[in-house]
Amino acid sequence: MYTRAKTDAAKVGPTQPESSPEPGAVSEQDANNANERLLIRMEVMMETMRTDIVSQFEQIVSGAIRKEISAVCEPLQRKIIAHDQTIANLEDTATDHDAQLTSLNATVASLTERVGSLTQKCEDLEGRSRLNNIRVVGVPEGSEDSRPTVFVAKLLQGLLGLDGEPVLDRAHRTLRPKPKDGELPRPFVVRVNMFQQRCVILQKAGSSGPLFHKGKRVSIFPDFTTSVAKKRAAFAKVKKELHSCPGVKFGLFYPARLHITPPSGQTHKFEDPTLAMDFVLKRLKTVVIPESV
Repeated sequence: MYTRAKTDAAKVGPTQPESSPEPGAVSEQDANNANERLLIRMEVMMETMRTDIVSQFEQIVSGAIRKEISAVCEPLQRKIIAHDQTIANLEDTATDHDAQLTSLNATVASLTERVGSLTQKCEDLEGRSRLNNIRVVGVPEGSEDSRPTVFVAKLLQGLLGLDGEPVLDRAHRTLRPKPKDGELPRPFVVRVNMFQQRCVILQKAGSSGPLFHKGKRVSIFPDFTTSVAKKRAAFAKVKKELHSCPGVKFGLFYPARLHITPPSGQTHKFEDPTLAMDFVLKRLKTVVIPESV
């Protein structure tokens, strides 16, 4: 068997050596590396080209947009500038007006105070000018004929039982339109020559019973201004309550100040009817206890 194997080996001949690469040939790994480097360079070139294209496009677009925006915004910019100037002018004007209003407020406050003071003085002067006046209410229209002063003097003497006719400076109806049939007659405004005589007339009118002339009831009052009359009328309910308080003296003094003197002798003065009513109800009003059945 050994001989045969040897013979076979001789037949085959010597072993062929492996083939070596030809000179100048490139290996597969080198080719792959070269391809990778080429791809990288191509990617870099493409990225550079893309960046350049984007940059140029942006420049073109931004330039066109800037022109469009400038064309659109230029009128708006001019309007904004004009509005800024207008707003600045308005702010200056508002500042001036604020200063003027501050000055006007001070002036108005001063004038208001002065008007209030002058109003009080005018009311006081008007009230003093009526100190000698009285009002005669309820005399039928036309009773005085053409001599109202003489008529009222005789009327007062007859109604109040005076020793003689009072000296009157003048007497006339109030200046409202003449009433129609069925309406209340206009009061007489009478100016008495002497203040003392005027006080006597009012005292007798207050102490006398109901006064009548030709079947009509006649009343005699002081002649007050409208504001004073309203202030005095506000004490009507208080005076009504005071009439039912035994031992209490009271009087309504000019212009509208209520004096209340309880049995203790201490006088209380009120210019507010609400406070006066509270005082009467809480301090003076007697509690009536019903009799037991």
